[in-house]
Amino acid sequence: MIRKLNIVLFVLLLGAGTTSAQISIKKEQGGIWITDGGKNVAFYQKEPMGINQSEKRNNFLHPLMLPDGTTITENAPDDHPHHRGIFWAWHQILIDNKKISDGWDLIDFSIDVKTIEFSRLKNGDGEVHTTAFWSSPKYKEGKEAYLKETTSFTFHQQKGNFRIIHFTIGLTSLVDSLQLGGADNDKGYGGFSARIKLTDDVQFKSNQGLIEPQNLPVTAGDYIHIRGSIAKNGKSEGGIILYAAPTNPQPANSWILRKKASMQNAVFPGRSPILLEKDVPLTLKYSVVLYHGKIKERKIRKEVELDDRQN
Repeated sequence: MIRKLNIVLFVLLLGAGTTSAQISIKKEQGGIWITDGGKNVAFYQKEPMGINQSEKRNNFLHPLMLPDGTTITENAPDDHPHHRGIFWAWHQILIDNKKISDGWDLIDFSIDVKTIEFSRLKNGDGEVHTTAFWSSPKYKEGKEAYLKETTSFTFHQQKGNFRIIHFTIGLTSLVDSLQLGGADNDKGYGGFSARIKLTDDVQFKSNQGLIEPQNLPVTAGDYIHIRGSIAKNGKSEGGIILYAAPTNPQPANSWILRKKASMQNAVFPGRSPILLEKDVPLTLKYSVVLYHGKIKERKIRKEVELDDRQN
């Protein structure tokens, strides 16, 4: 463990002074910046942060930048202070059918990020690997973790006016009878989520064409394209595409979408909790495409899908 941490710190020091066109990292209080050619791409929050103890969250990305430098994510907004940029969380976490944590509302829930490792690929892209442990005061007084999370982020270099980021989230139960579920209501929200800045002209599009967000989940294929006057700090066209890999456990095409004052959520598993087999990881894969200006959506989708198959 100590060796891993020393390696990470060494790479961080090397990345801090790098300005060539490749993905690097640099250490900052609370976490790390991921950079591309010296330009900030995203900040990974390692340490819990928040105004109040009950609102402290870590293990998320914020700020997340469009290629033009515009921050597209929001952090701890007044309407939902538990929302954090790009995050993943669940309301129902149970052991032996008893609720021990609410990771969405941050009740009886904490994450200890033990390691962060960075590696640069031969083509200049970069990978960040994190290992974290979930615990609760309701399980062995918080002295032992009940779940191990291993997450890999692949940050691709900017291509023209867009960038692709891949997420692979592995959730491994350390106990018997651990269940994971979304909100216990008709919405059932939970899982991979994005709290992004939305404009009055925002549009939602998927495989079937334009989508109108509803109060309840919508079935909309494997991706959601959100576009509007998002770039250049609200003065120019831009957007984000959220992609759920079709290899994910079902449901893989259910989405909670909001035009204002909320997050966008790839719903999994819904309101009914699923059982996580002990020592067997549950793997969830998602991708995010960030862009400004106009893009050829079909071409980018093919690239995302190819990357997903290779990973």
